[in-house]
Amino acid sequence: MRIDDRILGVGLALLALFIIQQAQTIPSVPGTTFGPSLMPTLIGLVMVACGLAVFLGGVRSAGAGPLIDVSVWRGQTRGLVCAAWAILGVIVGIAVMPWIGFPLFGLIYALPLMLLMGARPIAALPVAVVVVLCAYLVFKRLLYVPLPAGPLTFLG
Repeated sequence: MRIDDRILGVGLALLALFIIQQAQTIPSVPGTTFGPSLMPTLIGLVMVACGLAVFLGGVRSAGAGPLIDVSVWRGQTRGLVCAAWAILGVIVGIAVMPWIGFPLFGLIYALPLMLLMGARPIAALPVAVVVVLCAYLVFKRLLYVPLPAGPLTFLG
């Protein structure tokens, strides 16, 4: 699939603006100089700059071709399924993470994605568990991001 850089640049900049807006709703941690909204805001600002750079590059190299070309995806169902799982998984995660928690959702999200992308099950399971738990603990204990633990409160 080929999407013109002008569309991708605008999409990336709009996503970045949404991230910045949502980051401002994160409650601050009492007693800290910089709140948990700092990093998402900085990342959003960098994403806006990257989106504008991609857009301007697309404007400079604009040709007469179509803005979206899906002809190269004919017969590539595995890639489509992986892309759909990645995008829809994040959307579903936003809705269900407060109830099932980050560790369970991370495992439910990462393990099938790894298998869809061709990882061997014997390697995918331990890697998914370790990566999700490490990410949870780093964000919870080192960065003080209030991620939900769900039913796994002992990780809290």
